[in-house]
Amino acid sequence: MILGNPDASAANIEKIRNSLTIPKDGQAVFANLEKVYLYRYVFTKGIAADSQLSGMNIELIRDREVRHYAQEMLQDHREDSYRRNTLYQDLLLWIAREYKKHGITYVEITDTSLLNREEFPAKLRQIHEVLPAVTRETGVQLRFLAGIRRTPVTIVRDQATPSDYLSDNLRCLRVIAADPYVAGSDIIGEEINDILELRGLIRELVRIAGENPGFVIRIHAGENDSLPNNVANSIFCVRSALQDGQAFPPLRIGHGLYTCDLHSAKGRKLLNEIKDNRVTLEFQLTSNVRLNNLSSLERHPLKQYLAAGVHCVQGTDGGALYGTNSIDEELSLEKMLGLSYLDLRHMKESEDLVLTESLQVFKEKRKAFQDRYPGGDLELYYQTKLDETEQQAETLWRDSGKIDTAEAMKEQIRSLPQKKIPIIIAGGSFNNSRHRTVLKEDEKKFIDGLLKDADPEKVFFIVGHCLKGQEGYLIQKARNRFDVFAIVPTRVTRAEKKRLLEAELGVLLSIESSGMGLYKSFAYEVFKRMPSILIVFDGNSAALNLIQEAKNGRNKCFIFINPRSHELNAKAKMLKGYVQPITNPAEVLAKTCSL
Repeated sequence: MILGNPDASAANIEKIRNSLTIPKDGQAVFANLEKVYLYRYVFTKGIAADSQLSGMNIELIRDREVRHYAQEMLQDHREDSYRRNTLYQDLLLWIAREYKKHGITYVEITDTSLLNREEFPAKLRQIHEVLPAVTRETGVQLRFLAGIRRTPVTIVRDQATPSDYLSDNLRCLRVIAADPYVAGSDIIGEEINDILELRGLIRELVRIAGENPGFVIRIHAGENDSLPNNVANSIFCVRSALQDGQAFPPLRIGHGLYTCDLHSAKGRKLLNEIKDNRVTLEFQLTSNVRLNNLSSLERHPLKQYLAAGVHCVQGTDGGALYGTNSIDEELSLEKMLGLSYLDLRHMKESEDLVLTESLQVFKEKRKAFQDRYPGGDLELYYQTKLDETEQQAETLWRDSGKIDTAEAMKEQIRSLPQKKIPIIIAGGSFNNSRHRTVLKEDEKKFIDGLLKDADPEKVFFIVGHCLKGQEGYLIQKARNRFDVFAIVPTRVTRAEKKRLLEAELGVLLSIESSGMGLYKSFAYEVFKRMPSILIVFDGNSAALNLIQEAKNGRNKCFIFINPRSHELNAKAKMLKGYVQPITNPAEVLAKTCSL
C-alpha cells in the first residue's frame, strides 16, 4: 500500500492512520476499540514476508514523516545493534524512541501474547536480546505486564476462545513471573462482568505475587457505572487471598471512576482500605470520555481521592489510540477537574514512588535471574520450564449459577424478520443492580398508543433479556399480535429463563456471555443490517453504549430517550441532533415511513 504503490501512498497512508485510532470527533464504544486493536495487529503481531520488497526508492513516498521513518529504519539495519532485529524487536525500539520524545523513561506494556504458550518463549528471547541496546540508546526502560482478558474475545466471531483459557494463562504466568522484564499481570478488557467472577484467578495471582516480591497486580475496575462495587471487590479478592504473613502486593486499579458514594460510611471505609493497602488508582480522562464511560465531569471522584490521601496517577490508556499524550492529560485533569498545584504534586509523588519501587524490583529480579538461568538458548529454557509446569485443573470462574441459554431456549431461538422495521425498547435490561426500573403511567400510555397504531405487518419489537419495566409491559400487551424478540446472552439466571419461557417470544442468541455486552449484538444484528428505531426509557452504561452504537451504525436509526433520565439526557447533549425526547407514539411511528 506504500512502497508497492507509491502513486497512491499518500491516500493509503491516510486510510491506515485513520484505521489505527479512535475518531476524535465523537464518542465510541469498547467494540470500536477492539477493532482498532485488530487493525494494529498488522504492526504489533506482524509476520515477516517470505518475499520482501527490495530495490524500492523510498524517496517516492510523498508523506514526509513516513519517508523520514523509512530512512531511519534502513539506517538501523546497517547498525550492528539492530541489524538482525525481528519485526517485534523493531517495534520495541520504536516504542522506546517515541517515549523518549515525551521525556518518559519507564514504561510497562500490557501484552496478552506473553500468556500464549505458542508465543511467549520466542517473545521473551527477543526482549532479552534487544532491550539492553534499546535502553542504552534511548534511556527508556521497557517492562511488561502479562495481559489476562477478563472475558473471552467476541469481536472475531469465528474464533472461539477455549473455555480453559484462564488456566492456560496462569500456567504460562507461573513460568515467566520471575523474569526481570515481567513486572506483573494486568486484568484487561471491557468491564462487563463482576470482578468476583474472577476471584479464583485473583487468588492465584496473589499466590504468584507471594513467590515473586514486587509482582504487580493490575485490575481494570470502576470504568463502568453498572458495576460500582468492582473497585472494592478487587481489593477484597486480593486481601482474602493473602497467605499467612504475606504482605499486600502492589495493586493498581485502572480507572476507579465509579464506586459506592465516597461520602457514605461505605465510601469512607473504601477510601481507608485503598489508602491502608497503598493501592494506586490510575485515571485516564480522555479514554473515559471517548469510550462512552463519562458524559459529565461533575461527579468525577479524583479530587475526593486526593483529599483522602489516596495514591493517584494519571495515564493515557494508550495515548496513540486516542490522539493524546501525558501533557494533554495533565492539562485536562488540571483545567477540567480543577486540580490545584498541590493536587498535581501529590500525583507526581505517587508516580515517583511507583517508579522507584519498580526499578528496585527489576534490579533484584535481574540478579536472581542471572543466578538461576544456566545460559544458552533462552527460548528453549522457557519451553522446557513450560513443559515441566502442570496446568491447573480447577475452574477459575466463580460459579454464577447461570444456565446455558442455547439449551434452555432452543425451542424459541429464531432469526429476526428481514422485511419489517425493528423497534427496540430499552428499559430494565440496561440498568445495574443498584437501580430498579420503575414503570410510570405515562410510559404505559405511550406503549399502549404505540401498539394501537403500529402495523404488525410493517414493524416488530426487540427487547433485552431481563423483560422488566417497560420491556415486560410491552411483551404483556403485544403478545399474539406483534413479533417480539429478545436478544439474550449465552448464559442466563433461572429467573430470567422462567420469564423468557413464559413470555413465549422469539429469542436471538448473542455470542456475549454478559448482559452488559449485549449492545454489541444489537449493533451487529440490527444497526449494521437494517434501519431501526430505538426507544430508551431507562439505563446506565449499557444503555449509553446502545445509543452510541445506534448513532454509529451502518443503517439509519431514529433514537428517542426518556428526558427525565439524567444519564440519558447527558448523552443526548453529546449527540445533539441525533437524539430526540420521547413525546408521543405518532411521532415515533411517523419515522418508520422514512426508513
